[in-house]
Amino acid sequence: MVYVLVASQVLLATVFVVSAYSKLRSRAALQSFAATLRLLPGPARFPAAMATVAMELVAAATLIVLPHAGLAAGGMLLIAFSTWIAVSLRWGQREPCRCFGASVTPLGPVHLVRNGLLLLVVALGSVALMSPGGPVTVAGLALAVPVGLVGAVLLIVFDDIAALFTEVSGSA
Repeated sequence: MVYVLVASQVLLATVFVVSAYSKLRSRAALQSFAATLRLLPGPARFPAAMATVAMELVAAATLIVLPHAGLAAGGMLLIAFSTWIAVSLRWGQREPCRCFGASVTPLGPVHLVRNGLLLLVVALGSVALMSPGGPVTVAGLALAVPVGLVGAVLLIVFDDIAALFTEVSGSA
């Protein structure tokens, strides 16, 4: 189960780092993200955007250094993001998701599905963390790390993948 933990840590840390980087890559990117936080009063948007980025980076670092705390922090952050998405949808606020850059995809159920999958990874990592571990091998780590990275890439582009399937089923 140690390899499930490693893959979970790599996947979640990568997702959080890429998400934070996409917002921090320029002041315009951070301001663009802040502008999507329309459920908040105007003056609170930029500080909330900064706090979001800070929490993503803290969760990523903690996942590697203190897996128990990192999984808990990542899980709480994903629950907060999911709650934000659900409330936004309920109130008819379908701002573009700026989770991973300058996307024009409006918030929707696909983002809740992605966060649900990320929460599943948190749960798998937590179960693996509590399971007795066997000996760690280089070969096992050589497999677990790329599996985590591939999973992260798939989840980062999840709304694009979902859009492909929507377009295919809509044209059939």
